[in-house]
Amino acid sequence: MSRSPRLEAEKILGLDHMVAPGDVVSLGATTFFVMATPGHTNGHISYHNAGDRHVFTGDALFSMGCGRMFEGKPGPMWEGLKLLRSLPDDTLMFCGHEYTLDNARFAQSVDPRNAALNIRAAEVKRMREAGKFTVPVSMGMEKATNPFLRADQPVLAAAMGLDRDIDPSAVFAALRSRKDSFG
Repeated sequence: MSRSPRLEAEKILGLDHMVAPGDVVSLGATTFFVMATPGHTNGHISYHNAGDRHVFTGDALFSMGCGRMFEGKPGPMWEGLKLLRSLPDDTLMFCGHEYTLDNARFAQSVDPRNAALNIRAAEVKRMREAGKFTVPVSMGMEKATNPFLRADQPVLAAAMGLDRDIDPSAVFAALRSRKDSFG
């Protein structure tokens, strides 16, 4: 039985069980809380298992990055990322794609003085060269290194050429726009 977002039902054929933010889904003895993480698509959801400290973010959040906004708007996507950011640091994040090396390059381009980011980027480079996966990753590491989770920090507003007091969703939008055209 597939468990897919109710808000995406008209776009995905063959669904047999829809879920919505706030629902609880059980898989054997494991339970997942359904979280609204719109932006990549308007109905995008993530699954959080608090007991085992796991979150499955699909295309909402990647290691040191986030998904493109195909349908969503910056404000709701930023709110979804803040929800993910509120998870405990020891929560392991499983995302939909292994984009970590490219995301690290972008993150360093906008936050070059971030020591945790530079250490993580070097580690990721070594791991990928050795054919290893970089996911899962702890939310604590993501909070320290992922610029999209830190759009409310003045250093990132400055990196985007924006006023330090601007709404963080505008900083997030500028980051996402720059990432969309990043080489």
